Amino acid sequence: MSGNTTEACTAVAANKENPMINGGHGLLAAAIGEVSHDEHQDVHVRLTSFAELATTTQPLMLDSYQRAYVWTAEKVIQLLEDFAEFIDGESSDSQYYLGTLLFHQKEHQGQSCYCVIDGQQRLTTLAVLYWLLKGTLPDFVQFEFRSSYSLVNVQQAKNTMQEWLKQHLDSYSTLVTLFAQLRFTVITVTREDLAFTFFDTQNNRGVPLGSTDLLKAFHLRAIQSGDLQLVEQLQNHCARKWEQVQQRGELVKKSKRYDFAPDLFHYYLWRARNWRGSDVNELDSRDEMLSHFGEQSRVSKIGQVRLYPGGANQWGRKLELTVSNDYRLTPAVQQFGQQASHLPFSMQQPISRGVGFFLYAEKYANLLQQLLFSPSFEPEINATQQFYKNVVCTLSAYLQSLFRLALLIYFDRLGSQGLMRCALYLDHRFGALRLSKSDVRRETPLKFLREAKRNLLDVISSAYDGDEIINFLQQDNVDGIYVQNDGWQKEILNKGNKVQERYVTAVADYYKLSRLSLKTAQCMDDKVRAELSNSRQDHGLHQSKEDPYGSVFL
Repeated sequence: MSGNTTEACTAVAANKENPMINGGHGLLAAAIGEVSHDEHQDVHVRLTSFAELATTTQPLMLDSYQRAYVWTAEKVIQLLEDFAEFIDGESSDSQYYLGTLLFHQKEHQGQSCYCVIDGQQRLTTLAVLYWLLKGTLPDFVQFEFRSSYSLVNVQQAKNTMQEWLKQHLDSYSTLVTLFAQLRFTVITVTREDLAFTFFDTQNNRGVPLGSTDLLKAFHLRAIQSGDLQLVEQLQNHCARKWEQVQQRGELVKKSKRYDFAPDLFHYYLWRARNWRGSDVNELDSRDEMLSHFGEQSRVSKIGQVRLYPGGANQWGRKLELTVSNDYRLTPAVQQFGQQASHLPFSMQQPISRGVGFFLYAEKYANLLQQLLFSPSFEPEINATQQFYKNVVCTLSAYLQSLFRLALLIYFDRLGSQGLMRCALYLDHRFGALRLSKSDVRRETPLKFLREAKRNLLDVISSAYDGDEIINFLQQDNVDGIYVQNDGWQKEILNKGNKVQERYVTAVADYYKLSRLSLKTAQCMDDKVRAELSNSRQDHGLHQSKEDPYGSVFL
């Protein structure tokens, strides 16, 4: 949430009478404009040096709504280069203005402290530089980073600074004295509602946070009551849950800097809740995301989440009429415990403000992780993951995204029963799109959903079993498209379309086909039986007699 480095890091030696020039004063005036006249007594503004911050008896801390430390090596180097340029061009009594800091004065565990609302990125970077130059951290900076993402970035910032200092040994001693020349405009507010007024104002005028960062802040501040200890505990619990959401997804294995929350809300939750009927359009703006998951959420009591009925049958699996004219109900297996993926939410239900938002996000991050990205001993999931990895991942990125969304809605609605069979039929339909078009564009999956007799996602979200979905997919007979590319080694390979080539090669290898015309419904059903049988044998499970595909196992 830091300001722009090149704008904020500006020497003001030319105008020592007004050190809030070059952005600070204008930013302050804009922020104050959001506050009524009666509230000005709760806002305190002062010009402060780094040394004065260092001698404060009230430590600087991070509140639960703060995002991770995100400065890249490029931003760190830019700040160091700005410092070096200032040192070379100014006298030793010049002041270096480093922008506005925004603090919320509050009680924390019986101690008065300042929670940093704006300036975390700059202060963290300065603290690391201070440690490298003086061998100790500033006492007043007591930041606690809970996420590994922050820790990785702080370590990278330290390494970047060390390398830069090795190459600029002549700047080492002068950088030590630079801290005495640093100046900040410090705005302190004493009320939490004002803190968030400034939070929103600063964000709109500085480097913008992502939608999910703002949603996190919105819902953390919605956790309010007269019991301050309860509020702090719940906010901390929810902040940790959010950090776990950020560390989900496929790409987190490749980069610890990856934040999964934006993908979860954009590509899965927002689309699942808004792509209905023929109204299938991309997200227009950040404001639309904030409105849907923030302003339109429903107020609930602190720590409570409203649940919604899912029909008359809440827990039964089978109903029988006996010879004595009685009803016999066989209960379904109830899965509920410590796993967030078992929380009794549905994807399209109203969002409860505060705690409910974080539990909702936690459930679907975990559900998607369980479905596609974490190893599973459940045959349906295990076999589906192998198919996804070997075949679906060779589709175009846009069709892969639609596949994952459709499969997640299925998993949320129907669980793992029939999951693999549905995955194969979804791929069969999307694969026909891939083979029939030399170029799959962003609009392709949108048109597919929008122009169909029924929106596929609507069909899945209202289905009572997998057969409904497969019957719907078979209404559009796409076998002819596969027949047209029957001798795929000739038709596809000679076209020179590498994307199509990669996909059909994966399909042929998976099904062990010499000709694509052999990829029929019977072929896919046989493959389901074979793969589930292999998976069950690998895990020592037995097929239920009730399910011909072996998707229910005992």
